Amino acid sequence: MAPKYTKIIPSLPVSSVPEAINFYTNVLGFRVAGRDRDDHTWLQLASEESENKYDVAVNVYLRRRGFPDLQDDAHFGKIYVRLGEGEGELESLLESVRSKGATIRNEITTKPWGLKDFTITDLDGNQINFSQAIFGNGLPPAQTS
Repeated sequence: MAPKYTKIIPSLPVSSVPEAINFYTNVLGFRVAGRDRDDHTWLQLASEESENKYDVAVNVYLRRRGFPDLQDDAHFGKIYVRLGEGEGELESLLESVRSKGATIRNEITTKPWGLKDFTITDLDGNQINFSQAIFGNGLPPAQTS
């Protein structure tokens, strides 16, 4: 029997953990879930209803580039965040992060597989892609042979 997976926590390299915390909390709305030094931290993007840090679905681990003893550290990372299906949520989020100074890499685009998305970059070039199912649009039918 396969294990039940409950969440994924990507690790992103950053130049300055304190500056990254400021960006992720003040621009994107994450909250600090754990931090004990300036070389790494855990952040969460929680809905207002979610108070328990163990139930939050969107988690990110930020680490100072090269920590812990990584010789060939990545130049940048990329994460994907899927929004609920409330109409207009993606557009509202884009305007919110834009008004707070986020660097918009790609404006909202519609994908042929029933999603729309936009991408921003953080202070270190890490890409954060926000997507949402297109309201009222089902996925394309499965192909049969």
